[in-house]
Amino acid sequence: MPYRPHVLKTPRPTRLLLEVVAIVLAVVTSGVGAATALAGAVLGPDEVILPILDKLPDGTIVSSTCGNPIVYDDGRPFSPVDVVLDPGHGGPESGSVGANGLTERDLNLMVAFHTQLALEDLGYTVALTRRRDTHMPIRQRVAIANALTPLAFVSIHHNGGATRRSDTPGTETFHQVDDPESTRLAGILFEEIQSAFSPYWVPWVRTVHQGVSTRLREPRAETYGILRMTPDLTSVITEGLYLSNPPEAQLLALPQIQELEGRAIAAGIHRFVTTQDPGSGFRPEFFDPHTTGTGTARGCVDSEITPPAGISTGFTAEEHEDLMATARRLGKSTDSLLRLGVHTLEFLSELPGTAAITPLAAADRPDAYGPVAETVAWNQAEQAVLVRMADAYGITRTQVQKLGAILMVFLAGLEDQPVTQDDPATTQDDATAVPDDAAVVPDDEAD
Repeated sequence: MPYRPHVLKTPRPTRLLLEVVAIVLAVVTSGVGAATALAGAVLGPDEVILPILDKLPDGTIVSSTCGNPIVYDDGRPFSPVDVVLDPGHGGPESGSVGANGLTERDLNLMVAFHTQLALEDLGYTVALTRRRDTHMPIRQRVAIANALTPLAFVSIHHNGGATRRSDTPGTETFHQVDDPESTRLAGILFEEIQSAFSPYWVPWVRTVHQGVSTRLREPRAETYGILRMTPDLTSVITEGLYLSNPPEAQLLALPQIQELEGRAIAAGIHRFVTTQDPGSGFRPEFFDPHTTGTGTARGCVDSEITPPAGISTGFTAEEHEDLMATARRLGKSTDSLLRLGVHTLEFLSELPGTAAITPLAAADRPDAYGPVAETVAWNQAEQAVLVRMADAYGITRTQVQKLGAILMVFLAGLEDQPVTQDDPATTQDDATAVPDDAAVVPDDEAD
């Protein structure tokens, strides 16, 4: 006789099972778990800016340094600013490296510090996407900028690769496509940066892109994510000089030159805000979709800034028997099964064509109390899933954990149900058919 799970008991099990089935089979997009930043951010440990994703009754969800949703309730509100500066690269992504050992990630940061000081002397409020040697993907940098709604967003870089000799510095700036204000800011920054370096005689190098331009990919979108993913901001990338050229690297290693470049960028931003100067150095846009592959979250590891939360859920003896049997059948521990259940709730809610989740009525909420308790420790990223599902269903985190258990027992038991042509509840001739592998959801599908 095949094992048939009792399906964990609730006050109205039929109603709850219908709710679970609706998650899997319904046809309207949900949108639960969308990672769109709200306006605003909080300041975390070590002056890290964390954009707010959701403010929910059970916790505030922010975007971590690596761009992952995490629960963090201890941050200080960080107000919008006039200017956001992005020191490019960081952590394992060194960027260009000079023959003298100077790395672009360090140089970008030092120039950004000098730019901040000069702008603050002019009365502007300024934020940096990073203030340390931090691995931060592009999606997090733009999330910070979008959350702080600045007048200008400038990503500071230094170049590599050019070999063509030039009588003038090979400064390049890049602007957003078809954006007059971004184009104007890029033109002004080009003037200020190149003018600052021009009095120093070194054997400069350049490419055909010396000046102001926009780099595109099909279908006529910015290649650089910094520009592409900030459509509501005035954003520009600066490439001051060529670190790959040894004489320029020697010049850039001097603290006074780093300060000079920072002041030039600040002067350009100030001119942009206070005048209608058009800038100069404009070149035609060009198509080049190829990138270096940097700026991703690959290999990025978040610091644990929120302690693990232990969530305990109670079961009756019969319910716990079902849970244990399901865990054995799936080859998992009860801890991982409970965790997987909640991740599966989120995963199914985000599938295209999934119904919008509505809060459960009081009579339909799972009973999370019982004589047998199971406790799961959720890390900061997993807590974000737990909190979002609790808000979506209008229940507690403990009840979400119980609901996930119900889902896993239910899905694991589907294979025991025979499919016959006489049984309208199990026929597969319509859009309500459940895939054979519906019960198997990888642990990382929630991310």
